[in-house]
Amino acid sequence: MVHTNLCFQITLTGKLRGRGIRFSAMYLAFPLNITGFVEYAHSEGIVIEAEGSDEDLEQFIAGLRSLVQTFKISDISISEIAPKGYSFFEIRNISRADETIEHISLLIRCIDLFSWKMRRMFGYDKRQNTQLK
Repeated sequence: MVHTNLCFQITLTGKLRGRGIRFSAMYLAFPLNITGFVEYAHSEGIVIEAEGSDEDLEQFIAGLRSLVQTFKISDISISEIAPKGYSFFEIRNISRADETIEHISLLIRCIDLFSWKMRRMFGYDKRQNTQLK
């Protein structure tokens, strides 16, 4: 059976710069064998071209949709485009300052998630500064 790849252009709008969305898109793409790119386009927001199997793209888009509240994404638009034969997934047009800001942003989110999980595991309620029973 021959599997044909599909390609989608996905545009995310909102206050997205410096929040780690490009690295998150790359993180979602790798295990799903999605190829293409993600970049910050000044006028459009974040633009992603994602190429892969129908099932993998469906999971990739679902992963992006799950990030709406975390990254304050106000809109996601998706349109099918002709496959381009990408061989890997990359972040395009990223400056060293952007890269540093996004790494710090992701690190803060990871620390926050880790501390939340630890509080849940040990039953600590930060608001009351007491152990939960």
